Amino acid sequence: MSVSSVTSTASTTSTTGTSTSSSNDIDLSTADFLKLITTQLENQSPLDPTDTTEFMGQLMSYATFNQISEISTTLDTLVDTISTMNSTVTSLYEATGKASA
Repeated sequence: MSVSSVTSTASTTSTTGTSTSSSNDIDLSTADFLKLITTQLENQSPLDPTDTTEFMGQLMSYATFNQISEISTTLDTLVDTISTMNSTVTSLYEATGKASA
């Protein structure tokens, strides 16, 4: 059975002097996953079909991956928002002349 490869991309985010790097970002959409599952089902041997438990495990793994990806995106947005708020508050505090040395 031939299955197309899944590409992995690396991203680097820099925020107020700190840098985080992630090389675990995988660009696999729901449509890609469904295409892989469909291809697997089309090419399985009728004499040796895929185990139902294994198939459900694959579906659950993708569902978990998808939820974790959404949580990660939400947390990244939250970190960016907090960083922006911190910069704004610091700037306002310094502008009022009350910054401590």
